[in-house]
Amino acid sequence: MFSTIAFYPSLGYNLIRNFIQPTKWQWYNRVDESLILGAMPFQSMADELVQKENVGGVVCCTEEFELNAAYQSMKEADWSARGVKFHHVPMTDFFGSTGRAEIEKAVGFIKEVATDGKSVYVHCKAGRTRSATVATCYLMDKNKWMPNVAFEFLRTKRHQALLRNAHWRTCNEFQRYMDSSS
Repeated sequence: MFSTIAFYPSLGYNLIRNFIQPTKWQWYNRVDESLILGAMPFQSMADELVQKENVGGVVCCTEEFELNAAYQSMKEADWSARGVKFHHVPMTDFFGSTGRAEIEKAVGFIKEVATDGKSVYVHCKAGRTRSATVATCYLMDKNKWMPNVAFEFLRTKRHQALLRNAHWRTCNEFQRYMDSSS
């Protein structure tokens, strides 16, 4: 309920912040050759992401209502029309997290798209918490890093990234899964 009420004010905050401080509060940031972490993409950004940033996949960490509520947001059909693969990991904003199985699927999706030489745009509404959780887990898997190391690296690329307790639990659960799989 809180995430529904806070949707427009928090989206507006990010739009204003990006407008006022475009170099400090960028809409998206490249993390490495295969990963871009950012806020909810809009129709006006699609060509830039596909052509300039070589995006071949998208991991969407928003709830369905968020994509429908945001004017001109990119939905699965919009990405498909551009030949971009789409993976949805619905997560509740602010305090929501997701299970290890969903994170594992998202990390696998990123790795699959990366093998095609393409980048993956991982996003939630603001590109701060939910998508940062997925990106942190991807970096943990790719580089065999502990959660704190992966997140600190992520913050050097996207300073506004933030993990709350629920997100740290997800990263730590993913770490335990990786430890038990090796």
